[in-house]
Parts: sequence; C-alpha cells; structure tokens
Amino acid sequence: MKRIVYLICLWLGTQLGFAQTKYKAIYPEADTVSLIRNPCMGWGLYDDANDEVQNADAYWKAQDAAARAYGSFFYVRWRWSDMEPEEGRYAWLYDENYKKLIQGALDRGLKLCFRIYVNSQDNIRQSTPDYVRKAGAKGYMASNGEEKLWTPYPDDPIFLSKLETFVKAFAKEYDDPDRVDFVDGYNIGWWGECHNIRLQHPENLELVFDRITTIYSSAFKHVLLALPFGSQVGFEAEKRIAIEPKGYVMRRDGLGSMWFSDAEMDITQNMYGRTLFIGESCWWKSCSDSVRPYATDTKYKLENWRDVYELTSQQALSYGFNTLDLRELPETKGWTTRAADLVHKFIAKGGYRLYPKEVTLPVEAQAESTLLIEHVWKNLATGYLPNNVKNWDYKYKPAFALLNEKHEVVKLFVDLHAEPSAWLRDSEHAYSFPVSLEGVPAGIYTWAVSIIDRSKGNRPGIALALEESAWEGWYPLTHLQIIE
Repeated sequence: MKRIVYLICLWLGTQLGFAQTKYKAIYPEADTVSLIRNPCMGWGLYDDANDEVQNADAYWKAQDAAARAYGSFFYVRWRWSDMEPEEGRYAWLYDENYKKLIQGALDRGLKLCFRIYVNSQDNIRQSTPDYVRKAGAKGYMASNGEEKLWTPYPDDPIFLSKLETFVKAFAKEYDDPDRVDFVDGYNIGWWGECHNIRLQHPENLELVFDRITTIYSSAFKHVLLALPFGSQVGFEAEKRIAIEPKGYVMRRDGLGSMWFSDAEMDITQNMYGRTLFIGESCWWKSCSDSVRPYATDTKYKLENWRDVYELTSQQALSYGFNTLDLRELPETKGWTTRAADLVHKFIAKGGYRLYPKEVTLPVEAQAESTLLIEHVWKNLATGYLPNNVKNWDYKYKPAFALLNEKHEVVKLFVDLHAEPSAWLRDSEHAYSFPVSLEGVPAGIYTWAVSIIDRSKGNRPGIALALEESAWEGWYPLTHLQIIE
C-alpha cells in the first residue's frame, strides 16, 4: 500500500512538474535502553502518607539518586486533611514542607501525580478535614487498629459539596500537563482504592460514583484522570459512567499478587490501547527478608522479595501497564538492589518507546514545489501513548520541520492522519503525505522529526527513542537543498 501511494504521488508530481526531486531513505538508530521521560509512563516515587507525610529535606536526600537515575513521576498520596487542614487553607499555598516536596520533584525532572483520599481506615489521623464534620456531614468511625477515626459517608450532600469546592481549587492549581501527569479522581473507600465503601444508603453507590467522577472531570480538563478499575461499583459501571464518557484511565494497585485477578487480566487485555493502565505493586513497606507480607498470597508461591519483583514486572509488561512504583525508600532500595535488572528492563520496555524506523525525504527540490514524505513508526515497548484519551484529545502528532542554520523552524509539516495511540507494542505503521515548499526561500535546510503537541503551539511534546541528540525536541535526519 505504501508503494502504491508513493507511485500515485510520483505520477501526480510528474503532472505538476516536480518529478526531478531527489529523495533519500533514512534509517534512524533506535535508543533501546536509556531512560526516556515522557508523559504518563515509567517509574514513580511516592509520598504514600498513610503514616506521617514525608519531611521534604530528608526525603529528597534519601531518594535523590533514584529519582535522577530511574524516576519519571512523583506520586503524592495524601489525606485531604493534610491538603486542606482548615477550609480554604490549601497546602500548595501555606504548607512549606509540601511546597518543598513538590519543588524537589520538579527540580529532578519528575512530573507530579496525586491521590487525595478521604477515608480514615488504617490511618494515623482523620483523613477528611474536620471542618467537613463540623459543617454537619454525616459519617461513621473507621479503625486504625488502636482507635476510631471519623470518616464521612460518601453519599452525604455536605461532604460532596465541600469536596467539590476543594477539587475546583485543586484543579485550578494542578490542571497543568506541563507539571502533572495524572490525578486519581474517585478516591473513596479504604486507602482511596474504592472498596469497602460504606454509604448511608447502599443503593446510592452508582450515583455517588457518577457524582464524584463528575466533580473531578468537570474541574480537570487537561490532565488525565484515573480510577482503580474493578472496584466495588463494578467494571461495567466504571466503563459506562467514567471511562468512556469522561475519559478516565485505569489503574491497578495490586500487581504481583492474587488480587490482580484473572477477570481483571481479561479486562486489561480487552482495554489495551483503548485507555492508559497505571500499575502499582501490591506488596510494599519493606524489602527485608524478615518482613514477608507476600507470604499470605494463596495464588502465587512467593518465597522472597525477588519473586515479588519478578511477578510484578512480568504482569506489568505482559498486560501493557505504562507505570510501576519504586515508591518510598524501603521499596526503592529493594527494587534497585535486588532487582536492578528489572528496573532497567521496565525503563526499556515499559510504557511507550517510539521512533521513526524509516523516513524517506526529499534532499534536493525546486522552490515552491510539492513533495512527498514517507515515514514508518514503531513502538519498542509494551504500553502505549494514550493520545486517544479525552483530556489529551489527539494532541500529539508526528511532524517534520525544515530548520535553518540556527536550528529554528522555517516550515512545519504535521501528518494529521498518523495516530500515535495506534502504535501498540512492536507494531509498525507506515504513512505518506504530500507537503508544499511554498514560501520557503532557496537554500540548504535540515530535515528534523518530532512528535509535536498541538495544544502547545506545535512544540515538540514527546521524546523519541533515538540515539541522535535532539535540538529542543527536534531530531535531525538529513539536509534539503532548495533550488530556484
């Protein structure tokens, strides 16, 4: 088919008088191993504050090397009561430790991700701000093993109203894909994982799911929203209410365990390439041989932490998850000392790793002529670029540019028919499209390639898996001489 398109375009060129154009096939060399930081993929470091929130200085001192060598994002999993201890007193405005944590991530090139949860189960303190209770929200007492802590009923109207006000303010600060990759947009039940949900009226479960996911989707228009799939409301409701109409992506917090069920594996196989999968290991809080939470697993015979890491990695890669968790210091130490090979393997094969396998470009042409660009793309990894998710709205497209000697774009050519979300694992996709040199003066230019972000003025938005170094996101390919 590619050759047929080429011959048709060549025939059209002959009729229009530009058959003398000289073309060259380029075969760029792929980078198959380096850390590539792209949106919504890679290893995440966490502040997983079911205990006390991390001290910023101590945390980044401990995690600095791992963040720089392996990390792609920093995941803040905090209580709502820490993000807003008093009504309107938001952490991003008033909490100096929080601001240092966030800045520490950004300084290390990490994107931000969030889960702000409301349930107090197994926590050191009440997870919903007390001003919500004092305003009259109804709730119940959850256990942390030693005492009872107040938790709101998610179908309480006062709770929902206060939550909506917070989410609007939160989105005003963080609905920014330049800084933020994804935000969990449901977050009720134990640990914000959307199970063990207690309502005043159990028949309200689907209504609450719709209301809370709408609160987030009405506020966040640019950053991707996530929810744990297969939760208490059920996957069919999740897909019908949130994933399809609101653009929610899917996360699973129990990889490497019996809790990632056969039914959920079937769901991921069916949904692969239709939405983003965010992955997280089930077993955590240690890497010590004396601490073995995985020993309770009744499906897999896990003898040690290395077994945990191998199963987690295998499931993430097999089912197309874009992310995994280095998490906090104990887990980071475990992964990087006991399974460094698996850390590097996920860097190389997890998420998406896109490159132009073959590009055919004109290298000599008449001024004002119409030319043909042919390009073949491949994804070397097992996840995908979720360009088809609602809040991204197909904003990423492959593009070619003519650059002058100062590496400035003289003319841009975007192939709108080429769709990166279709580039699934190990598949190849070929395209041809005509371009015009109208308005480009005679001279010698450099052809360069990128995947641009149409929402950011067509600036390069995705780092390619190429050995060649980029010039502000543009990867040089060859030269074009335009003749008068």
